[in-house]
Amino acid sequence: MPYMPAVIIKPETISGIRTYQIALVLDIVFGVFALLIGVPAILVTTSDVGGAIGVGAIVGAAACGLIIVFVINFIVSLTSVLKMHHGADEYGAEHARNATRGVLFKWLGTGLSTIATVLVVYLLISGSISLFGGAGGSVPSAAFIPLLVTAFWTGGVTCKGQMYRHMVRALQPPELRFRADLASFLIPALGLIGVGVIGYATARLLAVLQTPGAVVGPDGSRLVVALIGGTFLPPGFALVGYILFLSVYLRTSDRLAQGLAQVHASMPAMPMWPGYPPAMAPQPPPPTPFFPPASPSVSSWSPTSTTGGAPAAGTCPECRQPVPAESMFCMNCGARLRA
Repeated sequence: MPYMPAVIIKPETISGIRTYQIALVLDIVFGVFALLIGVPAILVTTSDVGGAIGVGAIVGAAACGLIIVFVINFIVSLTSVLKMHHGADEYGAEHARNATRGVLFKWLGTGLSTIATVLVVYLLISGSISLFGGAGGSVPSAAFIPLLVTAFWTGGVTCKGQMYRHMVRALQPPELRFRADLASFLIPALGLIGVGVIGYATARLLAVLQTPGAVVGPDGSRLVVALIGGTFLPPGFALVGYILFLSVYLRTSDRLAQGLAQVHASMPAMPMWPGYPPAMAPQPPPPTPFFPPASPSVSSWSPTSTTGGAPAAGTCPECRQPVPAESMFCMNCGARLRA
């Protein structure tokens, strides 16, 4: 349950976790595109024109989608980590420590992935030219770039897995802790498989480069394509861990929402703001005084004609001024007319 004053409004931690769910979905889409680039590049063994065109179309379409998803994911992930960092103290000291570690892994992963992306662009622009144009017996420096890119990708997805693990370490349901630990372990383990594949392809490339003109043949061309496309294997294999993390984040978000609802339900009703007094019920108008109708009587008053001490005429006994028959006091001198 959140600490005060996070219960007054929606905690930023809950909003950050829900934004991380979107980032995980984008990571899964990114991994699918990476597999669409890496797996065909590794498994391409045909040399016919139709097969080459098909593989090229798949890799080209996946590369365009990968670039778009990479940019969107970077923006969403940055928004998520800022929210989690601002709300680090909402759920106690343990969560604050884990969130700080998660932010650190976020920036490490972003740095490593950015370096890998820059190296991939360099490899696509000038590295392939260096490989195809290398003289026999010489080993160009571009031959080691795919292995270096794969290592940076593996480091980037490993840091991202640790980020996802630490951000909800103190908040997730206890029964899901093993699932989060398993996801954070599978991401680097599968990434090392990609490093091994590219390492083997690099060793074959170095052997081919020792033969003059071999790299420009069909076998050499397919090997270069496999090296360039295979660098995307670590982020592609990481989608297994991202799927596990997505299930953890969905359950954690539900748990935090239930805790926040319980806190709100247990809070006493807030008093009305003193600047706005409660509306008063409309008061009924005062009753109109009722005067009984005058009885038909004598037209003038005299001291000898009284009934029960009340005057029976229409003149004042003091000032002799005419008064209405229903009046109790003289309007001229104020004398009392009736008891």
